[in-house]
Amino acid sequence: MADLLIKGGTIVTVDKDRKVIKNGVLVIEGNRIKFIGPRGKVKKKYKAEKVINAEGKTIFPGFINAHAHMFQVLLRNLAVDMPLLRWLDKVIYPAISILSKKRGDIYTAAVLGCVENIKSGNTCVVDNQYGGNYDSVIKAMIKTGVRGCLARGIKDINTPEWMREAPEDAISDCERLVKKWQGAAGGRIMVGIAPMHPCHASKELLVKAKDFSDEFGVPYHTHTGESKEDQELNVKTHGKTDVELLRELGVLGPRYHAVHSVWVSEAEIDYMAQAGVHVIHNPVSNMYLGSGVAPVPEMRNAGINVALGTDGPASNNNQDLIESMKFAACLHKVNKLDSAIITAQDVLEMATINGARALGLEREIGSLEVGKKADLVIMDMEKPHIAPVHDPVASLVYCANGGDVDTVIIDGKVVMEQRHMTTLDEQKVIQKSYEVSQRLKEKLRI
Repeated sequence: MADLLIKGGTIVTVDKDRKVIKNGVLVIEGNRIKFIGPRGKVKKKYKAEKVINAEGKTIFPGFINAHAHMFQVLLRNLAVDMPLLRWLDKVIYPAISILSKKRGDIYTAAVLGCVENIKSGNTCVVDNQYGGNYDSVIKAMIKTGVRGCLARGIKDINTPEWMREAPEDAISDCERLVKKWQGAAGGRIMVGIAPMHPCHASKELLVKAKDFSDEFGVPYHTHTGESKEDQELNVKTHGKTDVELLRELGVLGPRYHAVHSVWVSEAEIDYMAQAGVHVIHNPVSNMYLGSGVAPVPEMRNAGINVALGTDGPASNNNQDLIESMKFAACLHKVNKLDSAIITAQDVLEMATINGARALGLEREIGSLEVGKKADLVIMDMEKPHIAPVHDPVASLVYCANGGDVDTVIIDGKVVMEQRHMTTLDEQKVIQKSYEVSQRLKEKLRI
């Protein structure tokens, strides 16, 4: 007997043939997909512990939020309309210094962040936590049921003194995290290493992080070419722009996540392509902070795998990856004056299979196929702002939003059903976040 059977509805597989199955059936046993296909071609009668009727709905692979800072859920709109470096100095650094002193506060923020991701259809999130309390974030991922990668942030130069870490100490803690948590929760948890920006990292740290990534086979996740100002600081500090420096140091490689990649030259795009780097595109954050437009069409043409992220809730100001899909498509259309330069299918792939590739998980998640892990979302598309659905992919990207996610299944478990979280009390989480954010606001005197 199967554990879960989903019947009816349209299944958008994002498999190699990009099949779309109308009136489909999806069978889950344990945490994996046992069968997927049209109802008319089911050769055996499956019985299941739980049956979900998805008639009138659309089923997609779970979305992968490839870059976030979930602690920032407590900082939404506390400081707005500022460029990146000033924004960091004005509110982000002071806030994390306060939050890091109380382990429970980061846990509260991370739980709310995970809930927001799940309710937006994000079944996997790469959380770039910095300033401490890394275990608290992982515990929040485990509690809520999300699949997650904790990208452990590190800074050792050009940053407030309290935030600086000796490279050897930071690397040692990364090793502790990997040995304690890698593969936890039945394989849902990953750990990565994340020097925050090259301008905030010594050459020693950048190289040691690469050695660590190679030794343990984990992602190397770093803000790269994010803004004009951080490139200017990197040139002042290291004599080169981010990608030039990283290439010189031998850091670029197939586990490297070049987060943002707004300020990169044609030559640097070639360097990244040759090294097999993954780019994490964050269009809403880049617009919000006035950082610029990443040359995503050029990077895709060069063969670079481009995934999609929301960035932190203080520079977006949400973690709705469906919204980011629409922005990703529309931003490049208007920037290039070409309505076909990035399609709805392209950005859906950025949010699913491309994110899986960036994590080295493309054989496990990112598409709906027999044998893959059962990470999926069921969207309610029968709404006035979406119906009628002529093209399910275009309807998702150009019409829907996170509030249209009906049910979320991660690792074969229903973690949200008909908009209700099954792993915790959502209202208690929200109430606790208000308590913590109020204390934080008083201490920041904003």
